[in-house]
Amino acid sequence: MSSPLAGAEELPYWQLRLLERIQTTSYIHHRTLFYGYPQYSTAASGPNIQLEAWRTNLAALEAERGEIELHAHSLDIPQRMIDYATETGARGARWGETPETARLPMAPEGANFLEQISGDVWTLEHAALVRAEYMHRVHTGALPDNEAGERQLHDNMAALWRRIKGTAALIDRDPGTAQQLWGRGPESWQRLAELTAASYTDAELQQRFGELSWKGIEAEVSRAFDNQATSKTTDLEPPTPWQVAENAEKALAAVGFADEAAPHVGRDIGSAVEATGAGTGAQWEPEPEQRPHPPDLDIGVGRDQGVWS
Repeated sequence: MSSPLAGAEELPYWQLRLLERIQTTSYIHHRTLFYGYPQYSTAASGPNIQLEAWRTNLAALEAERGEIELHAHSLDIPQRMIDYATETGARGARWGETPETARLPMAPEGANFLEQISGDVWTLEHAALVRAEYMHRVHTGALPDNEAGERQLHDNMAALWRRIKGTAALIDRDPGTAQQLWGRGPESWQRLAELTAASYTDAELQQRFGELSWKGIEAEVSRAFDNQATSKTTDLEPPTPWQVAENAEKALAAVGFADEAAPHVGRDIGSAVEATGAGTGAQWEPEPEQRPHPPDLDIGVGRDQGVWS
């Protein structure tokens, strides 16, 4: 029987780092579960405070691991590798402590920048899908309009794009690396749409919209980018936020949830069908008046300017 990590040595380093982070988070959850149980103390401010803190910590670790796994799935990392990282960490082993992980390659020079770019691209793509699906459900009356949130989401996407572009200009990379980082094709976009926004329940989508439209994203990304800003340009440019938004809308329009093609990861299929209207023969369609800009943006502003600049 082949190792569940067979072929992992061929993955780009930033993808290996996702597996490492999954295993590390699973390991910390294991330690917290078995060795972090609180001892009851009458000195605590309330009889259940310590227990609630333990539960909250466990839930936060589960949520964090789920987010990293979602990123890994977005890069089409094999499920067997994700399962190995999760299950090995849950048995109390850290990355590098098993023969399978100990022989994997070390980080090359510039790996931290590549890891950051990969994370920013994932957040930008996820934000575009959540934005498009949210606007669709606002139109259908499933969710309330949130113009302020939409504006902030645009600002967050623009900030992420600026940091992706600026960070990429700091490092030498070949066309193959650029393709791995941001060259998602139509089929991959559709799989990502099925895995995420199209299959979110209304409550999940509302939460995701709130997370991705948080002003702290723009503030943190902009502050970090200011410390590494560069005027260097390159021929290998990432897609603009406008292009990412268009790709997201096209992907959602192409989603269909036949039983044999339903998402395999992390979402309730019944709610996915309800969200996309597949059960009634309805089809997700971008609204004609819907543009990837805030409602009152001057229509004379070019696609690469205004809120995306």
